[in-house]
Amino acid sequence: MGKRVRKNRYKRYFFILLFINISYLSYQYIETPSVYQYFKSVFKQLIYSPKIPLGSFIYGLDVSEYQGVIAWNKIGVLNEGKSVDFVIIRATAGINHRDRYFTSNWREGGNKNILKGAYHYFRPNENSTQQARNFIKNVKLSSGDLPPILDIERVSKVQSINSLKLGVKNWMKIVEDHYGIKPILYTGAHYYKDYLAEDFSDYLLWVANYNEVDLPLKKHNWIMWQFSENGTASGVKGPVDLNLFKGSIVELRNYALK
Repeated sequence: MGKRVRKNRYKRYFFILLFINISYLSYQYIETPSVYQYFKSVFKQLIYSPKIPLGSFIYGLDVSEYQGVIAWNKIGVLNEGKSVDFVIIRATAGINHRDRYFTSNWREGGNKNILKGAYHYFRPNENSTQQARNFIKNVKLSSGDLPPILDIERVSKVQSINSLKLGVKNWMKIVEDHYGIKPILYTGAHYYKDYLAEDFSDYLLWVANYNEVDLPLKKHNWIMWQFSENGTASGVKGPVDLNLFKGSIVELRNYALK
């Protein structure tokens, strides 16, 4: 009888631990840009070729672990032969996630006179102070690097919009105090108009809008535009996000850390 009770107890512990692990992995999957989005962009890449906006722009990429191992020595050209002048690298997400390839991407991404920057993916259901500390712990910025960047794309399931905005401002302040430079804000065009425009107009804006439009936002200032999620670039396997900066390489360098 005693042995049977112990066996049942161990079995119960096993299933409890299994449930906890599955729940944790599911949360990581849901709260971070997902594999589903990556394969969706692979499909779109096969069907559609992104249209490159033309004008007084320079072009660049943003990458994360979803691009896998990048051949940085081959980075140089993206769609339609445009040269790569800058790259934004995901460093962290939430309170404890570090991008699997951040170390190698950050080490090798600044070669060949390409400007580099690091961003944090903000999880709206997690503590903003701990998220800021996660970014600071993992990202060492130097002179010539672009300002730190906060990526906010989702609303919270556990707090109001006003509370979420306070959390975003808290992250921005902690990071600004640490690095001595104001962070850049990244978000989608609709998200910015719906939730952030009124309170974050004093931050440099990097906006995502994949529609074939002349401007990603017509009534708001922006400096960078993510115009495609299914681009191609030498040195990168599979689809990659394409971006432009509204200005010259000299003007972009003016925003970098001194």
